[in-house]
Amino acid sequence: MINNDNPEIESLVTPVNVLTKIWFSPKQVFTFIETHKYSKYVTLLLILSGISKALDKALSKNMGDYLPFWGVIICVILIGISFGQLFNLLLAAALKWAGKWMNGQGDTRSILKIIAYAMIPSICSIFLTAIQFPIYGSLIFQSSLSYLLIESPYYQIYYLYVIIDILLVIWSIILLVIGLSVVQKFSIFKAVLNVVIAAVLIACAALALFLIIDLFQPFPNQSLTRFLF
Repeated sequence: MINNDNPEIESLVTPVNVLTKIWFSPKQVFTFIETHKYSKYVTLLLILSGISKALDKALSKNMGDYLPFWGVIICVILIGISFGQLFNLLLAAALKWAGKWMNGQGDTRSILKIIAYAMIPSICSIFLTAIQFPIYGSLIFQSSLSYLLIESPYYQIYYLYVIIDILLVIWSIILLVIGLSVVQKFSIFKAVLNVVIAAVLIACAALALFLIIDLFQPFPNQSLTRFLF
């Protein structure tokens, strides 16, 4: 049950329009989420965020060179469901920890909700990629796509998708910064610094982990770090 403690926010944002208002009224939406402890759709958004990240990885690493089309799709979905919430939980913890150095007020759960809603633009890349399946088929996940695009009349569509995808990712980052400024009680500058510090912490931890794993791999040429980076 949502109480009308803040009529001004309530008049702008409601549970009905929260998914649409997030695009152009993010501060009001994040204030609504924080004020009312609103958590609807969070689990679904975190899973879709994981699927979006896994899909981007499948595209960049040409997974179609090793798996059939539906094999790639199944792997993307399973990885997204399995690790989507875990990765974002680690991100929330890193943001909370880094924010504490600057007297941030948000807890991990509140920050996790901010992350979930901030990822809505980048989640839309799933649908942009799906639109291309009828055009490129399984080639979209294969390294041979780049050669096909040279002589294809659809290359403009592909690069338009790339540009839109980049813009969606940038918008998600902007939303994350705005959301952090609300939940952490930060200025925009401190929220940006919070994101940068957390990103550096995660990158250093991930690199150290992958290097340790590589040391124990029996086949150096099949380096895990080469695949992940």
